[in-house]
Amino acid sequence: MGGKKKPTLSQLAKKQEKQQQQAQAKPAAKGRKAAAEERPTAKASLIDQKLLSDVEKEVVKWEYVTPYLVATRFNTKISVAYQILRALAGKGTLVLVSKGHRTEVYTTPERLKQVAA
Repeated sequence: MGGKKKPTLSQLAKKQEKQQQQAQAKPAAKGRKAAAEERPTAKASLIDQKLLSDVEKEVVKWEYVTPYLVATRFNTKISVAYQILRALAGKGTLVLVSKGHRTEVYTTPERLKQVAA
């Protein structure tokens, strides 16, 4: 019961100093690992390109888009719908209007301009 005690502030400061010294020492060492760390890692994606293009063609017609609407319309998981919408927002097809704790609401840039005007 209770668990492990928390370290004191001085112990945390010493630990942080050690980590900074190790981080400074690492770039000095040249080798194979340094080159591997610099390479960006590719994220494994569940998005099918055909599905992405289908969603892109369809959601442009909608007034607003949520992950739930995409998941139900295209029969996918909500996590995949989130990935699709974030990818479309990255491309500029959609714009994030509202992001809450539970969901995200997107719309097209044209509709956003109409509402703002």
